[in-house]
Amino acid sequence: MGDRDRTPANTDEADIHDGVTRRHLIVGGVAVTGAIGVGSGLLGKKEDIEPTPADRLMTAEMQFTGVATTLTETDVANPHSNWDLRNKIETALNSVNQILSEDFPDEPEIQQRINTLRTATEYYSTLVTSLTAADSLFGSVSDSGPNVLKQTGDLDYDPASKLDSSSFEQSLGQLAAAEKAPSEVTSEGRTLVPDQQAVLDALCTQREIFDRHIRAQQSYLDSATPIEVGVRAYEQSRFADARANLTVAQEALPPNISGTSGAYQLSNHGLTLDQYREVFSFRQDGVAQLLDASQESVPEDERQSAVNSALNAFFEARNLLPR
Repeated sequence: MGDRDRTPANTDEADIHDGVTRRHLIVGGVAVTGAIGVGSGLLGKKEDIEPTPADRLMTAEMQFTGVATTLTETDVANPHSNWDLRNKIETALNSVNQILSEDFPDEPEIQQRINTLRTATEYYSTLVTSLTAADSLFGSVSDSGPNVLKQTGDLDYDPASKLDSSSFEQSLGQLAAAEKAPSEVTSEGRTLVPDQQAVLDALCTQREIFDRHIRAQQSYLDSATPIEVGVRAYEQSRFADARANLTVAQEALPPNISGTSGAYQLSNHGLTLDQYREVFSFRQDGVAQLLDASQESVPEDERQSAVNSALNAFFEARNLLPR
């Protein structure tokens, strides 16, 4: 019989099966030899491949390296970043803990990678605690700001007493104690955590921002009433009373409240630290002019000019407040 007679119709089905059985198939670049079903092999149907222990650990490690990259690229000192960062870290922690709860072979290399993941988990869990404390304080301070600015009488609380940053500060101490050596959080060449000192420094900056906002709110309140009473006494020529109240206001106004991180705005209806500094500067200017002009030796026309100039400074300060 010639070759032309070996058509599919004349070929024995057993011959086809035997040929497929011995054929080397390339699956994902790996040669696989073995008997497979004729239908599934010829149609290219892919069987589910169970991930190896190394694959599962790599997935967990990539969860943490992704979070580390996010922390590196984020301005962690910005209080508005707390909520999003915490959620991303918690999501990664849940995924990693799920993987670590599975069974793994008792092999040295595998167990070493598991231990590294657990060490990174400890760090990230402590970081979540700090971010949670930061976000809670952020909410309290940002809510208080507008209340302070619109207050025309006595506020029913003192910001310095109500807004307590001790929980956040305590969490930062725990975060510092949780710092891991680079070798403890590096697996297969992958660093599973960000620059830990940089994250801690950024959160310490955030704590300072909150502390300065609390002092700014308190100073705003503590200087408002003495200025109002002092101006009234000055206009009534009760200069001793005016000086007493204006001196209280002067002592309540901090020289530089903004520090190096004054641009962060905690609330759309509040002030940044830089804006508080401007408000206090106008108030200080007005108070200083009235104190100088309230001396007995100052002529009446100079006193009148001084009070007009001081009132303009106080109005400028008020114009900086959100509407």
